[in-house]
Amino acid sequence: MKNPHIKRRNTRKKKVSQKTGLPPGSMVFIGDKHEEAPELTIIDYDASKFEVNTNATLQDALRRKEANPVSWINIDKLHDVELMEKLGSHYEIHPLLMEDILNTDLRPKVEDEDDYVMLSLKMLSYEEQTGNLITEQISLILGKNYIISFKEKPDTVFEPVINRLSSSKGTIRSRGADYLFYALTDVVVDNYFTIIENIGNDLEKLEDWIFNHPGEEALQEIHRIKGDLLQLRKITYPIREAMRKLENDDIELIEDKTRKYFTDIYEHIIQIIETVESYREVVSGLKDLYLSSISFRMNKVMQVLTIIGTIFIPLTFIVGVYGMNFENMPELHWKYAYFILWGIMITLVLILIWYFKKKKWI
Repeated sequence: MKNPHIKRRNTRKKKVSQKTGLPPGSMVFIGDKHEEAPELTIIDYDASKFEVNTNATLQDALRRKEANPVSWINIDKLHDVELMEKLGSHYEIHPLLMEDILNTDLRPKVEDEDDYVMLSLKMLSYEEQTGNLITEQISLILGKNYIISFKEKPDTVFEPVINRLSSSKGTIRSRGADYLFYALTDVVVDNYFTIIENIGNDLEKLEDWIFNHPGEEALQEIHRIKGDLLQLRKITYPIREAMRKLENDDIELIEDKTRKYFTDIYEHIIQIIETVESYREVVSGLKDLYLSSISFRMNKVMQVLTIIGTIFIPLTFIVGVYGMNFENMPELHWKYAYFILWGIMITLVLILIWYFKKKKWI
């Protein structure tokens, strides 16, 4: 019987070896390449206007450096190194940081430069078909009046922010680029709670499954969840340090009234970390439960086999004795010897079964 909730962990690794031997700042894309061209979207807004260009070109993006009002440039699919070089050169982004943006296996971090702030995050989601935990790198560049976001692939992660901008809900349209920088970060971190909730549901189902069917598939599910929690742990700890830096460091591009919002993200990350650690303990307990269930089932099997063996030992002895080919065995010539022997054996079986039940062994 197979558990319909069992998922297979994706162990595919991104190849970082292709950067071996290259000088620092060499721009090499590490990740899943797409056949389609990168997609650029530019959103310009202030308190009174909101404009979206979903088919923007590189030239449109280059003109937003001295943007007024706020401009948000979003780039999906990062495999076009030439486009990334031109964009990074125009916005004077350090080659080492552009190299990090193209390395989608990068650890989350924040870098404060003179004219901009660079933040690298990890977006998490579950693949619908396989249930694998998918990691996508998202990098944000905060300038004076602009935001540049880099994503590995098109998705809807920023859709809540776009909806808030288009409907002018809250204060987002009346605030500067630093508040948009916070809003984009917050929507990525909030998605972690969805992942945590899914893992919690999987743990509950897994516990029931182990009680009823503690087989190899349950062990595979334990290791999958353990791997997902380890991946989430490796992501959240660096983000915690990044949020602490954005909260405490005197970064000129982030206003004081915006800095407190990063404190809120920091507290969310702490909550996620605590939940991850508690789930790791639960997984460890489930592994012990699995081993105990397997041991218990094995003991039950051994108990049944032992009882069967104990019952048949005296029967085998009796049959063996009267199966010997000696001529001088007077019982063999009794008229009712066969029926008496059956009576003795059945009586022995009943006595043994009564004794086992009295001892509550069966």
